[in-house]
Amino acid sequence: MKLYRTVISIVFFALAVYVFVLNLVCTCFTSADRFELNYYSGDIVIINVAVLALAFAGVMFAGREKAAGFLRRHFIPLKAAVLILTGAAGMVLVFSCGLKAGVDQLYVQQAVDGMRHGVYDSFMPAMYMDIYPNQYGYALISYLLSFVFGTYCYTAIRIINVLFLVLLHNELSLIGKQTGLGRAGQIAVLFAGMMFLPTTLYVLFIYGNIAGLALAVLSVRLMISHYQKDKTVYAILSVAAMFLSCLIKSNHMIFGVGLIIYCLFKSLSIKKYIRLISVPLLIAAIWLSSFVPLTVMRNMTGLPLNGGVSYMSYLAMGVQENSPNYAGGFNGFNEDTYRQTGGDKKIHGEFSSEVYGQILGEMASDPAYFLNFFTRKQLHQWADPLYKSYWSVQSVAQDGTALWFNSFIDPRAGYPVAVFYSFTQLITWTGCILYIWIRKRESGSEEALILPMIFIGGFIFHTFWEAKSQYCFPYYVILFPLCIMGWISFSRWYQSKEHSGIRESLKKLSGSTISWSFRFTLAACAAALLLPEVVGIASLRTQFAQDREMYQEYLSEGFRQAHNPLDDGSYTITNGDAAIDCYIINQGDKTLIKDKDTDRYLTAAITAEGEGTLEFRDRTNGPDQLFKLYMTDEKKLIIVYNDEYVYGSGNGVYKVFMVPYGTLDWSGPNEGMTWDFSRAD
Repeated sequence: MKLYRTVISIVFFALAVYVFVLNLVCTCFTSADRFELNYYSGDIVIINVAVLALAFAGVMFAGREKAAGFLRRHFIPLKAAVLILTGAAGMVLVFSCGLKAGVDQLYVQQAVDGMRHGVYDSFMPAMYMDIYPNQYGYALISYLLSFVFGTYCYTAIRIINVLFLVLLHNELSLIGKQTGLGRAGQIAVLFAGMMFLPTTLYVLFIYGNIAGLALAVLSVRLMISHYQKDKTVYAILSVAAMFLSCLIKSNHMIFGVGLIIYCLFKSLSIKKYIRLISVPLLIAAIWLSSFVPLTVMRNMTGLPLNGGVSYMSYLAMGVQENSPNYAGGFNGFNEDTYRQTGGDKKIHGEFSSEVYGQILGEMASDPAYFLNFFTRKQLHQWADPLYKSYWSVQSVAQDGTALWFNSFIDPRAGYPVAVFYSFTQLITWTGCILYIWIRKRESGSEEALILPMIFIGGFIFHTFWEAKSQYCFPYYVILFPLCIMGWISFSRWYQSKEHSGIRESLKKLSGSTISWSFRFTLAACAAALLLPEVVGIASLRTQFAQDREMYQEYLSEGFRQAHNPLDDGSYTITNGDAAIDCYIINQGDKTLIKDKDTDRYLTAAITAEGEGTLEFRDRTNGPDQLFKLYMTDEKKLIIVYNDEYVYGSGNGVYKVFMVPYGTLDWSGPNEGMTWDFSRAD
């Protein structure tokens, strides 16, 4: 296992230092709307350093033994209390949010509703489910749930997410126990999880990410138990959990690959070769997680389902500009080119490979741009302290939302939350760095290094894949046990008096010669990675300052683009010869448009994909009457339904225009989509 420990420790240390520096110099903020604008706000580094100094001082001088003794004595009731509070916080959000679902979340549930009624339009060539076969597993789970809770069962799915949230934190705590954390450390892991709001917010996301992550972490814990307790049942349960995790969310196969590497090295090191059977079983579980739903969907729909975008299209998209500061993010390339190539996966893959090679070739000829691009991409993924958790609830329709929740997700309220978690990110990465630096020879390191190994896989994968901090957040959460172990190790080292003062250390260093050591290797590899990072960050100094000012401007004025640009009241809105006298009633970040003379509300009537009309109907209490208003630079309105359908009018008839997600620009909207407005009271 020496090779296993050495390689993982060195690579993880270098990457942890890299991400630490990203967070030291910058915080990435996201606008609260479908445009997903990103602001790379340069941090005041001296403040971040001061926060870290306080963290070190707290660990060095706090009464650790007294506090740890209390936590050990009351371990069971404290653990139960923290888990109950975690679940309670999730339940409060579930029953307060009034959230519907948007974009991919909604498309999957629409497909499920169609499956229940024998309609498989979503699976037809070049339609959503045909384009994204990775959704088959989660659609199958949702389909089974629909027999119990019905279709569009958002509340039920969110309650299930809360249960998986509690499971996730409990499993991370148990992994901490397996890797050397005492009772106090296990409570600290649970508390860190409870306090990390983004994880709790994701229980509202109808996408399987929390359930899949919890099952992946459960699989890791069970496999460690298999080797520690020498019981085959744990290996079987671990493989089953990994199958379910990848079934729900295919990108969790990165956890499976990490477990395969662990099982391989662990079995060989203890010379129990029969345990190598876990390796092919895990491989089979990962393969079956895609084969089973594909087979089921083929039988249900009667369609060949041989399509799906080529994975190369995600790599090609991952090296493209989505906007001036959103490098490698979604821009519709995979969908558009899939349709352009007639839905032929092979041709699509060849075309995407050609585009990918061409872009990389251009980057290679311009090293400065290469470093600038990938620095922005990594900042977007790893320097977003909220991991788009706020954005995920701000950008979807709301109905019957509690007033406190509306205030809670207001962009101005989210700003201090993001700043707070930007500090906690620094503390988390510092703890991880301390663990590798101090605890390299302590027992249990093989098991403890599973989590860093999985992070390495996630980091490398998302360096090249489509960029989004939302996709990276699992690889941050799983490091909480390692972070706690790192800070505890530092505390023990400091209390052991095995350290010397600064003067003594400098004197000793000045009289010594450089010799090869493990820590020298760690420092050398981190320095090798830091050199290009510093160059990339230096190229963004001007943007850091500009984005900080732009984000403050966004909070003071621009956020109204995402959060009710019109106040409640009576208005007249016009488009050509069409005029509506109405009352604007804001609900969350969406708006009801009520007829001034009747008790009827403007309602979306979609007649076909990308086509439809608007008409006034009785109150439905549904998302078909919830609109998002945007203000153009010319102070005109754009009316949007479901973040896709943009309404205009002509000759007195309301029309619908389909606008792909993320491409609507209020600075230059299409002709006929804007409305004039005037306040009538």
